[in-house]
Amino acid sequence: MDPLDEQKNGYSLKDVAEIMNRMSVLKTEHGEPGYKEPFQQFLRSKGLTENTWAQVYNDWHQTMENDPALGAKFHTYMGQARQREMMAKQPDVSGEAFDGVTLEKYAKISAQIQTGAAPEQLVAGEGLTMEQWQKGQAAWVDKMSSCSPTDPIMIQYGQLYQKWSPNQQASMEAGTEAALADAARQQGRGDGMAKEVTQDNFAEFIGHEDIRVRVRGVREMIRIWELNWNDRDERMRQQTQQAYDEGVKVLNEGSGQQGLMALAEAVDAMDIHKWSAMIEEEQTQQGAADMVYGPLKDLAGEKFMTPQQSDAAQAAIRKALERIAPRAAKVQGAFDEATDELKKTQLRQLIDDYRETQNDMQEALDDWDYEGPEEESSAAPAASPGAPAATAPSSSLSTKKEDDGFMAVLKKLPIIGQILRLLGL
Repeated sequence: MDPLDEQKNGYSLKDVAEIMNRMSVLKTEHGEPGYKEPFQQFLRSKGLTENTWAQVYNDWHQTMENDPALGAKFHTYMGQARQREMMAKQPDVSGEAFDGVTLEKYAKISAQIQTGAAPEQLVAGEGLTMEQWQKGQAAWVDKMSSCSPTDPIMIQYGQLYQKWSPNQQASMEAGTEAALADAARQQGRGDGMAKEVTQDNFAEFIGHEDIRVRVRGVREMIRIWELNWNDRDERMRQQTQQAYDEGVKVLNEGSGQQGLMALAEAVDAMDIHKWSAMIEEEQTQQGAADMVYGPLKDLAGEKFMTPQQSDAAQAAIRKALERIAPRAAKVQGAFDEATDELKKTQLRQLIDDYRETQNDMQEALDDWDYEGPEEESSAAPAASPGAPAATAPSSSLSTKKEDDGFMAVLKKLPIIGQILRLLGL
């Protein structure tokens, strides 16, 4: 049996791919929170509620975390399904030709050349001369260099290349494994940091040079404090104090990255590599604040903070809100300017992420529930409200990036990545 057809809770990974692709389409079309009602209707058509869907997804997500090869197979399949869905709405351009070289012949010969076959034989087998092939090939290269990744020519070329390349599926799955490793890095799980955060290795996380790793340490250490209320000792208190200090620092200062605030040219004209780097920086800025405000709010009700620390944490959240506002406005302005479908999709996701973070941060402040330590004398010293800061993703960002993590994966796939370049994390 194809492992993608195996079921958990009555649903296969192919079902999960269909549902996640539909959620992505609806988010792009309607934004946050507008996509939720049509998505709930779609879930009901599949016999699911939001809660049962979360259980299905979480069970499969855990399985794929323990089996990277299965994860790669799933994400590759999902990218191909998304590609087919996009192409179904586009005209068939496989017959378009330059010097007699149709798009399908160009894809077929290009794919089979990679197997080591003699170009002369491949070209002759398609009823072409080498002169036709060389002229047609050059024309297609020139044409594609000016196409958007979501142009029907690019999408259909990718499909045809996959069709005629005997090793393409394995190549795509290998590329997906590499992309998944990169996605893990962006979640603070790369470079050997995929392990669980414990008291014994906490110092590795909180002292790491990557802000995303540090923030993951903040979140997990606070969770350790919350879950071990019967076994809290001085060591745990000191480590939780480190997590608190780093969390407040992150909210106060941000990640220090420019992101889209450095945008000084037309969005559509930007080189895709420079653009991707800028988007990743912006995601880190947004994700940093998103990662730590929730754990700090939880910690305020867990008999840890002094009153001064509670005030400092709230002040840090307010400062983060002030810093986020102009960034969110910058993202919205870039979205309004862009016409490139890829860039608009990425910007739409950032707009939704920023809006959700701003709303949830304000809600956290409005609902702040503080409970001081049982023994004031044993409480950690108050943090200075003006203390410096840093940034990284949050528990809510983690969930969003896991739900939408295939976007970050797809843009790095060998062929689909060139076509969709969808992500992040």
